[in-house]
Amino acid sequence: MTYSLSRSEVDSITEDDVKCSTMKLLPAWDDIPADFRNGNLYTHLAEARLLDYQLPGISISFLPEFDDAAACQAIDRCINAHLNAFAPRHQHRIAGVGYMISKVCTVTRVGSGDANAEHHACNGA
Repeated sequence: MTYSLSRSEVDSITEDDVKCSTMKLLPAWDDIPADFRNGNLYTHLAEARLLDYQLPGISISFLPEFDDAAACQAIDRCINAHLNAFAPRHQHRIAGVGYMISKVCTVTRVGSGDANAEHHACNGA
């Protein structure tokens, strides 16, 4: 099954989901492409978010459906709620959240002088 993530799904994550965590939008392991399971820039961003460190040298461009302040808050809630889940195993959560991030924005590496050109939005994701 092809995984997709809509604005309404992202908006459906509540503050209670953040407090208690959730897996409701996390893709199944078999739906996550191999490059996310093996680690890529999106999964590095997810891990940086989980472990609360800044990932330097990236630029984030939100897809049109997710490019507004309300979406930014919803994405933040969604990412936190899924990263804080106790299940499934860590590798699945990081790969899955990385894949989720790829459905709402494009993350690219930039030169050291532009390290955080678009990083201001959504605390990094």
